[in-house]
Amino acid sequence: MLAFALRRSGQMLLSLWAAVTLVFLAVTQLPGDPVRALFGFRPAPPELVARIRAQYSLDEPVLVQYGRYLRDLVTGKWGRGLPALRGTVVEPGPAVADVVAATAPVSAVLLAGAVVVQLVVGVVAGALATSGRRTGRSVYAVATVLVGTPVVVAAYLLRWVFVSELGWAPVNGRTGDPAAYVLPIVALAALSTGYAALITRAEVGDTLRAPYVVAARGRGLPPWRVVGVHALRPALTPVVTFVAANLGQLFVGLVVVEGVFGMPGVGAAILAAIEAHDRALLIGLTTVVIAAVMVANAVADVAAAAVDPRVRLQPAT
Repeated sequence: MLAFALRRSGQMLLSLWAAVTLVFLAVTQLPGDPVRALFGFRPAPPELVARIRAQYSLDEPVLVQYGRYLRDLVTGKWGRGLPALRGTVVEPGPAVADVVAATAPVSAVLLAGAVVVQLVVGVVAGALATSGRRTGRSVYAVATVLVGTPVVVAAYLLRWVFVSELGWAPVNGRTGDPAAYVLPIVALAALSTGYAALITRAEVGDTLRAPYVVAARGRGLPPWRVVGVHALRPALTPVVTFVAANLGQLFVGLVVVEGVFGMPGVGAAILAAIEAHDRALLIGLTTVVIAAVMVANAVADVAAAAVDPRVRLQPAT
């Protein structure tokens, strides 16, 4: 188990390096001049533009900028966003670490809630779907609707029904009300919950035909014990793998959900950085998100290996 965890950690670090390199190259090659964009339609003083470029190493070749970026990433110096102009006064940009510290708790609650919902609701619904033909058809119908509903549609639909029409939830998530997290979590988890239910339904259905499960039935065990103890555990491995692989999509949906419900999380900060053409802040926030996804994927793989020993016996790729 330890060898598998170490091997998976090495793969994670290599994948993280490749991902952050692609992010850096993609963001730095965006069209436009982020420094001149600070001035809008006003004339940009050449000496001030040169000073800001030197401060953020934008006057250096791309390879030199990339080397500085990797050095700061390893040393934990995530840098600052571009400065703000107040008339002729240049105010320092926000530190990426401060933005992450202020927004990460909100996004962490939304992501953790969405993962719990898709695991609990999806697995339970998928397992119940194998208990009867009518229940199976009902679960399949609901799951099919969920997997065909984009996150943005689910978010706006929930906001329209429960916020605008019924008034059961806060209008804006910036109020700090714990109830403001409920609808964003449901909207973020809806599509993934449908997939988790379908995967569980299919896997448990296959496992129920295994010889050891048939033998358990023959011993007169109750159906809930046959499904919940003997058939469900091996069926959890593909569900856990799906949840880990789906974390990247959850982060994409997080940007939409936080924008629709006004949640002050990392997704909203990334969207604000894109609108402000703040490449430094965008690179820093995106790197943090990618690192979180990579670490979560590695942890989920180790958890899957603990659930099913056959995972860690597979040859390394």
